[in-house]
Amino acid sequence: MTRPLIRPSGTFSPQAGRRFFEPPRPAQRGEGRAKRQVRGRVPAWLGMTLLVAAVPLLAQQQPTPPPAEPPPHDISMVDPAPLGGAIAVPLSEAQRKQLRKYDVPELAGSRQALGSQLVDGALPRPLIDYVARDSNVEQRLSIFQGGLVVVSLRGTGGPIRKRLIIPDDALQSYRKRISPSALDAVRPGDLARPRENRNALLRVYSADGKYVERSYDPMAALPKALSDQIVPLRDLLRTISEDRTVTNSVANYMPKPGDHLVGDDRKVYLVKRVIDDRIVELRCMTQPTTIYVAVKDLYNYFIGTTGAAEQ
Repeated sequence: MTRPLIRPSGTFSPQAGRRFFEPPRPAQRGEGRAKRQVRGRVPAWLGMTLLVAAVPLLAQQQPTPPPAEPPPHDISMVDPAPLGGAIAVPLSEAQRKQLRKYDVPELAGSRQALGSQLVDGALPRPLIDYVARDSNVEQRLSIFQGGLVVVSLRGTGGPIRKRLIIPDDALQSYRKRISPSALDAVRPGDLARPRENRNALLRVYSADGKYVERSYDPMAALPKALSDQIVPLRDLLRTISEDRTVTNSVANYMPKPGDHLVGDDRKVYLVKRVIDDRIVELRCMTQPTTIYVAVKDLYNYFIGTTGAAEQ
């Protein structure tokens, strides 16, 4: 005959007198004494150890604070606008929404290239030069010592000239992928010969000023060794040509009465007054037109200065 299971009474506890353990749960049928488990609490010293160990992990998960906003600059730091120039390559509404929705990794950490970019009183040393021509369209991207990047486009609805400074880690990444030795490994015989009205050139400089270059037809298929160097430059050129903020010296510009600005409509405007440092009244120099623009939005409508400000 099966012996009935004896259950401990509610007043009995085999853990009596121990502060860190709870009373045992009722035994289940078929469960012997050896399988009965006692659910204990975590000792205080162990809890403190886990808390101390978690502090560095929490510190690592804290988001990096955004870089400090550069101070506003005056008209002397605004670049002259090219004759008939444009702010950026025109984008469709869908493309503009994409740029607003997603961060552009190619420009992360970049800053405006304001004023002279001389290095020790001399022009910065060139590092990489990429040029592509197709009929009347010319695209050029140059990277210089110190991370200065200059872009020039012609034949795309108006000349576009842009410059910015990329962070040092981005510069080193480009130089690691695009180097004289890597370009020298590309055999000229593996490239389609450039045509008279369609050609491209990649030139990479070494520390002693010498360079290696390759010319080719940009519409032909490229060997992987060259494609791996060209694709990052094409992406950077496209991103800069579409940007309207960090590559526009009008961004973060604080206007003053008497300044002259060239609009995206290719007209020259005179700053008449600034209202509460927030709204700018501008008068067109060639038409009886007055417009009001928020200071923070000037870079959306103006390319640069004529150089005639305060004269």
